[in-house]
Formats: sequence, structure tokens, C-alpha cells
Amino acid sequence: MTRLIFILTLITAAVGAVSAQAKPKPSPSPAADTKLNVIKEGSGIGGIKVGESTSADVIRRFGKVYRWEINKKYSYQMTYDALGLSFYICQADKKETIFLIEIKAPYKGRTTKGVVIGKTTKEETEKLYGPPSDGFEYKGIHFYYNRYGKRNVITEIDIVENAGLRQCGDKK
Repeated sequence: MTRLIFILTLITAAVGAVSAQAKPKPSPSPAADTKLNVIKEGSGIGGIKVGESTSADVIRRFGKVYRWEINKKYSYQMTYDALGLSFYICQADKKETIFLIEIKAPYKGRTTKGVVIGKTTKEETEKLYGPPSDGFEYKGIHFYYNRYGKRNVITEIDIVENAGLRQCGDKK
């Protein structure tokens, strides 16, 4: 009887070891795809590029559920609240080209230099990017922050074209 229990234990252990080796590794989730989460200065995010992509490209990428806003006679804004993303279009632009991408929480991503909304401070950002120009702006990217206790935490990142923020003319 003892011998039978010993043999069954060996068989069970061997089957367990083989099945453990045969288990496929889980594929990474889309959220783990770092390409989707990189904020590229002067370029864009998730395949949407400032100065190139249109509102139709944004809808294809992020879906039809967004909030449409009219910013006086200047621009339109497509806001995906659940993603923390807004895309701006000049009203005078019949092609509806994206000229600014606004990124806020809950967006999960980081700039190419490592700035993360809600975590990185103004001071850390300056160490990564150097002294800012007018406001808190760098080539292709603008940062905004709020004070939380003793920390100045980055709360918004705007991606603009490398040439600077496009100025929209009056709607024609």
C-alpha cells in the first residue's frame, strides 16, 4: 500500500511539472503596450499626430463617444473624459487637423523623458527638460502644474507642433 501511494505521488508530481511547463505565458494587455502610452513631444500619442491627424483619425482611434465643445470663434475641442484626452481643431480648418493634444488624469503615460501626470513635479520636469521658455513651455510640449502641499505636481501636458502653438484665424 505504501508503495502504491509513493508511485501515485511521483506520477502526480510529474504530471504537474509537465503541465506547468506547457502553460502558455499570458499575452500582455493593451495597457501594458508602452507604445500606446508614450507622449511624444511635438508629435503626439497613440498614432495621433499634431499637424497631421484629423478629427476622423481621432474617432477611428478612440471611438465615437466624446464631448464636442466650441471655444468661441477659435477652435473645436473633442474631449474623451474617461481617457483624459482632448484634441483641438481650428474652426477655420476645413480638414479638421489636430493642432493641440491636451492630456490630463486619468491618462496613463509618460513623456519620452519620463514626466508622468500626477507624479512628476515641476522641479523634476525642469531637471529633465532644462529651463523653460515663456510660461512652462518647451519645443513641442507645454506643462501645467498645481501645488499640492509643498509639491508642484504636473497636472496637464499639451502636445503642440514643434514650430509652436498654431494660431487659428476667424471662422470663414
